[in-house]
Amino acid sequence: MRHLRIWLGTAVSLGFIVLLLWRVDGREVLHALQQVNPLWLLPAAVAFAVSIWVRVLRWRTILERVMPVSTSETAEVLIIGCAANNILPARTGEVVRAVLLRRRHGGSMMTALGTIVVERVFDGLILALMLAGTLAYLGSNAVLRNVALLAGAAFGGVALVLVALALAPILTRRLIDAVLSVPPTAIGEPLRAITTRFIEGLTLLGGPKTWGIVAVASAATWLLEATSYWLVGIGFGLPLSPVVFLAVCGAANLTVAVPSTSGAIGPYEYLVVVVVTAFGAGITESTATAYAFGVHAFVLIPVTLVGVLLLWRRDLGLGDLSRAEATEVPGDAMKVAP
Repeated sequence: MRHLRIWLGTAVSLGFIVLLLWRVDGREVLHALQQVNPLWLLPAAVAFAVSIWVRVLRWRTILERVMPVSTSETAEVLIIGCAANNILPARTGEVVRAVLLRRRHGGSMMTALGTIVVERVFDGLILALMLAGTLAYLGSNAVLRNVALLAGAAFGGVALVLVALALAPILTRRLIDAVLSVPPTAIGEPLRAITTRFIEGLTLLGGPKTWGIVAVASAATWLLEATSYWLVGIGFGLPLSPVVFLAVCGAANLTVAVPSTSGAIGPYEYLVVVVVTAFGAGITESTATAYAFGVHAFVLIPVTLVGVLLLWRRDLGLGDLSRAEATEVPGDAMKVAP
């Protein structure tokens, strides 16, 4: 199954890259990259770094209800997870984060994964709203409209499930127990253990105050990242309204839902080009492609390098954590919740 994910993701990414590159002039792309004003990359890097820090504080707010993790350690684990997502396929970095938390603090990996799902649901909703809001303000585009509708429906549905879990966790657990009482015990008990611990992570937000903090932090982190996209766009000389970069950020980062290879390479660039050419009068596909590859490298490379350095400091490699995905998750799932 793991090899199938890798091959499927590679095929998806290569398909999008081929679709993107066959329509552009390579010399024009290279020329656009050479014309970048690097002075704009410094404020862009500051905005992006602050967005990551807000993301750290958000995750710590969720985690503090289940385990005492310091801000510095939360930052270290989150950055390592981001690096793993950028290198390993199929969003493996989310499992890597749960593995590191379990090794340092014990507890259930499924509960830790539940906290990460909470993050991802808020992220998806904010990104879908950013994209949909921009389309409503600037005008529609068929590809982008479909992306916004699908993402909004998917993440909105999961959000409704989270609300139901928060309002009626006991009833939800009883319903799960009733459904899992149908299969044989050898199958039902492990599944009950997995779902119970996973729900523990999903219901950690507690009251409205924590929900509000997490929602505001989610909006802030993506607005800051969109700001960094805008500043990089200025460096590329793109004559675009700052509002357009809300759609760039929203569409590009919604590609995490596509089973692509590491870093969502391929779908990410494709949707960035779609947004830039849809709302940028006179911007060629070659210039838009150069910006797409440039901004993706801008958000991928520094975080990946820092994450690998943090792993090296722990005397770990991504190969160790990737193998742990296949060994520690099943073992954790077999522990029946009390």
